[in-house]
Amino acid sequence: MAKIQPIENVGSFKELPCSQCDYITRRKHNLKSHAMIHHSSTQFECADCDFVTKYKSKLKSHMNVRHSSTEFKCTDCNYVTKYKYNLKSHMNVRHGSTRFKCEQCDYVTKGKHNLKSHMKVRHSLTEFKCTDCDYVSKYKCNLKSHMNNCHGSTQFKCEQCDYVSKDKCNLKSHMNLRHGSNQFKCEQCDYVTTWKPSLNTHMNVRHGSTQFKCEQCDYETTRKHSLKRHTNARHGSTQFKCQQCDYVTTGEYNLKSHMNVRHTSTEFKCSDCDYVTKYKCNIKSHMNIRHGSTQFKCEQCDYVTKGKCNLKLHMNVRHSSNQFKCEQCDYVTTWKPSLNRHMNVRHGSTQFQCEQCDYETTRKHSLKRHTHAQHGSSEFKCTDCDYVTKYKCNLKSHMNVHYGSTQFKCNDCDYVTKWKSCLKVHMNVRHNSTELKCGNCAYVTKCKRY
Repeated sequence: MAKIQPIENVGSFKELPCSQCDYITRRKHNLKSHAMIHHSSTQFECADCDFVTKYKSKLKSHMNVRHSSTEFKCTDCNYVTKYKYNLKSHMNVRHGSTRFKCEQCDYVTKGKHNLKSHMKVRHSLTEFKCTDCDYVSKYKCNLKSHMNNCHGSTQFKCEQCDYVSKDKCNLKSHMNLRHGSNQFKCEQCDYVTTWKPSLNTHMNVRHGSTQFKCEQCDYETTRKHSLKRHTNARHGSTQFKCQQCDYVTTGEYNLKSHMNVRHTSTEFKCSDCDYVTKYKCNIKSHMNIRHGSTQFKCEQCDYVTKGKCNLKLHMNVRHSSNQFKCEQCDYVTTWKPSLNRHMNVRHGSTQFQCEQCDYETTRKHSLKRHTHAQHGSSEFKCTDCDYVTKYKCNLKSHMNVHYGSTQFKCNDCDYVTKWKSCLKVHMNVRHNSTELKCGNCAYVTKCKRY
């Protein structure tokens, strides 16, 4: 692959080249990591099985998980783990009496870093201001990203085509996808990819000899997080209970989300309009869409959007020459995830079987939906009426329709709804001037899904 070079001044940073290939970086640890992965013959082998890795830390983690008999037990309940850090986190969340209180409001948390983040967002007077425009942020990394995207003079140009980007990682991604000569091939089948992580995932899923087995049933998987999710769902004795109502869950994140929605008074308000939400990510998205001045333009047509991911999607669909072809039929697509989904549905040998009946499917979420509907014993009940459902999303919808006080208002007319998705559709149909045209005929629509 051709060496990546900036068009203009890169500043006073020293570049560190690799002595064995064209790799260049400004960070010493990146060069060290690159040399270890691509040019080092050193490997760390497990003495008890065939596990091999180039990282000493991964071998240590493997030994602790697969071959270690050491366990850390909670003294107050039946919780057991092989990681000391997990036990420490469990003690703080489940049995910790230490609480960190905000001195300026009623916010209380058991995590010190949570309080620190709260102080920055809600009460911090420190702001990072852009010297070239009115952009202001409480996070230094956001200001740095803003400067690079909006006012950065440094550009990275592709030597093989007209592609130009202000982000070095974007150029690197472009080189791999459009001109990448480096390909990672599977030694056991015909699978080829330009991304090494994709090859690692392929090896684990299709040819992985490493199996994570459930100690309480016959469940096996090649993915560690799948075993963890299975254990919590099928055999999990640990439950997280809400201290203010009867809500119970096996997921710590679910309890945190429940507390934020049901029992917290913290709200994030838009400084430019009446928009209010309990989620920080929502207020950030709202600011970019409704009040953001930054726009991303397509260099090949008149398409303009405020979302960077939308521009990326547009480029792949409208102007990308990359095509992913199915080796077993005539299916062709410009989206690799679509090809993966096609392979699983049409030609997939991987079958997800129900443990309680003869149901089989090639889609994992279909098995999950089947298990909940046909064999699920857990039910989600409304605290204010007799409504009962087996699906958490249904209960959430029920609460929003009948008891939700949050409303989404259109800023251009009197339209009001309790559904964010409905407001988004309304804005696209009623007030959006952007039209999507078919490349093969005269069809025009304002809705992307149509």
